[in-house]
Amino acid sequence: MPYQWFIALEQASGDELFAATDHLERLGFLADLPSAANPRGLPVGFSIRQLDWPSKQYWKGEWVGFSCSACHTGQVRYHGQQIRIDGGPSHLDIETFGDELSAALVATATSVPRFTRFAMRVLATGAATTPDDLQNSFKSFLQEAQARNSLFEAAQDVAPEVPTVSGLGRLDAVNRGGNLLLAAPLGEPKNYIPTTAPVSYPALWDTPYMDWVLYNASIRQPMTRNVIEDLGVGAPIDPTTFLSDKIVHSVLMDNIVAIHRSLTRLESPRWPEDLLGKINLDKAGQGETIYRQTCAGCHVLIDRGTHTPFAGSGAAGSAGITVTTVPLDEVKTDPRQAVIFAARTISLQKIGGPATIPYMDAAKAVAGGIVEQWKNLSPANAQAENEVDEGRPNEFRGIPAYRARPLNGTWATAPFLHNGSVPSLYDLLLPAAQRPKIFYIGSWEFDPVHVGVETGSPFAGAFTFDTRLPGNVNSGHEYGTSLSESDRMALIEFLKTL
Repeated sequence: MPYQWFIALEQASGDELFAATDHLERLGFLADLPSAANPRGLPVGFSIRQLDWPSKQYWKGEWVGFSCSACHTGQVRYHGQQIRIDGGPSHLDIETFGDELSAALVATATSVPRFTRFAMRVLATGAATTPDDLQNSFKSFLQEAQARNSLFEAAQDVAPEVPTVSGLGRLDAVNRGGNLLLAAPLGEPKNYIPTTAPVSYPALWDTPYMDWVLYNASIRQPMTRNVIEDLGVGAPIDPTTFLSDKIVHSVLMDNIVAIHRSLTRLESPRWPEDLLGKINLDKAGQGETIYRQTCAGCHVLIDRGTHTPFAGSGAAGSAGITVTTVPLDEVKTDPRQAVIFAARTISLQKIGGPATIPYMDAAKAVAGGIVEQWKNLSPANAQAENEVDEGRPNEFRGIPAYRARPLNGTWATAPFLHNGSVPSLYDLLLPAAQRPKIFYIGSWEFDPVHVGVETGSPFAGAFTFDTRLPGNVNSGHEYGTSLSESDRMALIEFLKTL
């Protein structure tokens, strides 16, 4: 939304500003001080850009939205000290953020005093010319948001399942993204599905070197994947052009290339011994033997500093990370994320396309089309695309499996499993029946013994994680669960070294 609107907007209840630091922190955002890179002191993950969208007059000027770091920046805190984890999973509750933002917009539109205060703040910045112009623009913006919400509500009324609330630190990003890209813009309720497969925000280190990404190992080409991420956080696109030779969009392709290149230099975080305690190297040595016997068959060991770009063409001497995929009937973790992605279909009839097409094929065509038309604009673009994709084709797949990525830096990614249903590494090494069934998410406080986040008791703003709900199941991954207590602790000690 327009930046000056965002910072002028009040919360739906009371007159406190929506963008107040304490309010955004309650929603999981990390506060950030003003700096040369962030002169306005916005929380981590907020980004400002100039937008000029031709079909909508008010879509001009400074707009604020999310960048990659909103969902992929973590933190650990221990005894009053904290460490920011670049590329780690955030605690952001994007669903509640959206719900509260919608409520604030409606409250502003339906209250004369509230809108007057809002308008005075916006007009003082020069972001609008007259109160009437501002009111008309605000009304148009709100009508678009309400039309989207109405479509989702109507579709949900006939859907067989109730969405599973993601809460802090999770999002059903794949299915939610499909709703926002292929249901709402097309006005097609048949393309909506309930979001019942929330996952933890994944760590980003090593991702540029993996042959397949996402928890279900479904996307191969980095540029296409990154375009999908951009569209998922609201980059404007004209849905009537999805099937055309020229897709009309506002994705900043040069920025996507720059972000990808920066991620090739992002290393996994090392265990901070000065904060969380010294690693017992003798015990870790015992744990390494256990790891190689129990874990290394799926979670390969890598050297965090010696990657070379993946060459999908199979060039001699090339190196990358071949991610192990483990079938659902073997790993036995909650299957929804993989199963729904593979089975989902959508309709493109409203724009002259097929009545039924696999979801992955539609996403591949739209994102891949954007990459191709940018690539064909200039030799420099073609060279940049080749550097990023390294010959990897634009492949999507839906398989009944989850990936098992290398575990370097895993200590900083709790809670564990793809859906965040296990609070600590210690709990993950217990038989599934002994893992916590209900716990509380939202604290950055770290447990260096069991290696996970503190989840034992409710606190103000905590999210109650109930593993009995669809998508939240914490069974499966019963590897190493028969270890003795001493071997279990030795394995955990080794995992700290990765």
